Amino acid sequence: MNPNLLKQLAIVVKQGSISRAAEQLYVTQPTLTRGIQQLEARAGAPVLKRTRYGVVPTEIGARLAQIGERILADTDQGEEVIRQFHSGYQSEFAIGIDPLWEFATVREFAEPLLQETQHVFHLRTGSASVQMRLLQEGELDFLLAPAHLTVPQGELAREILFRDRSGVLAGAKSKLIGRAGKIPLEELEQQRWITAGARAGFLDAQAEFARPEAAKMAFTGSIFTVLHLLKTTDFLVRMPVRLALMTQQISESQSLNVALEPGPRRDVALWYRATDLERPEFSRVHSRLKKLVGSLDAQAPVFNADIK
Repeated sequence: MNPNLLKQLAIVVKQGSISRAAEQLYVTQPTLTRGIQQLEARAGAPVLKRTRYGVVPTEIGARLAQIGERILADTDQGEEVIRQFHSGYQSEFAIGIDPLWEFATVREFAEPLLQETQHVFHLRTGSASVQMRLLQEGELDFLLAPAHLTVPQGELAREILFRDRSGVLAGAKSKLIGRAGKIPLEELEQQRWITAGARAGFLDAQAEFARPEAAKMAFTGSIFTVLHLLKTTDFLVRMPVRLALMTQQISESQSLNVALEPGPRRDVALWYRATDLERPEFSRVHSRLKKLVGSLDAQAPVFNADIK
């Protein structure tokens, strides 16, 4: 089977239109139609069906389009590998990072990687639970994520490199900011809360606060809106104190002194597949990342986080 026909089908399905796909492929519409007809002749069944909103794949068409998508991705990857080779890079490593880690360490973490002369790094941001699966499936080489995750971990190795603890942060307009002494639980229960990190990740729900009302809003996989609300409202949220304050988007005074046991640890670990350490290049990059994150832990302010 001509793989170009599968690539063409994938683009038609993505565009939902033969005419728009023809524009993207720089071919005429009759040429693309003949290609689809050749594919249907080979399959012995229609691969597309028309609707009032455009074309959609049939069952066999959807399966063939998925193969076409993989061919397109592999082709693009092949072109990128050639560019990397001619640029003098020996290999590429994919690293998963959490949005809060990215926001808090953008300069300190990214700039040293840009100075590497032998490797290309693909940094992928997303929730820890999703990226853990990608790591297990081989789509990622490393993952910087919470050391304690309530998701299947399989046979992965982890090394705790950055210390942090969850704490209560108040929006800039909260009357609790600047309060002397510890704020009692009863008063915390009366505040307005948002929930961040409903799935496994760096952020926490206010699980220990038995409130009659649900949190006003919940966020997963994003940090920008949470930080914006902390700058403009009186909402409370539980977050890793050290990383949150390292973003420099909120002040240290917004970290409240509460009459509760210290929040749970939110240490950051470097996760990877242990068998990959047998590869010399992987082992070198592993050592580089371990040293980089460890130096961030040693040099970054502790603020009021109890991380002993």
